[in-house]
Amino acid sequence: MSGAIEEAMKLNIGCGFNKLDGYVNVDQFPECEPDVLWNLEETPWPFEESAVDELVAHHVLEHLGQDTKVFFAIMKELYRLMSHGGHMKITVPHPYHPTFISDPTHVRPFTRNTFEMMNRHKNLDWAKRNVNVTMLALMLDINFVMVKAIQRFDDAWRKKMETGELTLEQVRDAAGTQLGVVKELEITLCADKSHLGIGEPIAEVP
Repeated sequence: MSGAIEEAMKLNIGCGFNKLDGYVNVDQFPECEPDVLWNLEETPWPFEESAVDELVAHHVLEHLGQDTKVFFAIMKELYRLMSHGGHMKITVPHPYHPTFISDPTHVRPFTRNTFEMMNRHKNLDWAKRNVNVTMLALMLDINFVMVKAIQRFDDAWRKKMETGELTLEQVRDAAGTQLGVVKELEITLCADKSHLGIGEPIAEVP
């Protein structure tokens, strides 16, 4: 570690060589010359509780937490650091795309449903209806509300839309039945700490 920081409003975790201006850039590899040298699988991280308003995790989470207990600790740590209403912009490869399957350092797949499991309101509703889904928000005492979800299509499928060969609706239909259509997911989560008595509940954007 290159030195703890008492307060950070913006974090770019697992930055690699893609360091962002105005952010505290965090990585475990000294070759990247991050602002903070830190192994993200080691918790707690050297930041104060509720100090972070914005966090970027660009193609990072799929590399972390092969051990489920480590993954849980990371999600709890992210929740601890985020302010109420703070936003996390997460980009991960789609688990059915070759870019995920071919990289041996990818240890954890994500879909939109994975992040919905981190929503306390959804967990309580599922529990009431006896839905067979893992209640991550209740298990970990976290609450992340999804406010944006974007699917980025593979270049070959995107070109088919650009040339008019296929419509967006046709490509979306293909994504439900074929591998390699969606390349990555960009998910924005908002930390909701209202159940802890902090602020008002945050509504999910459809």
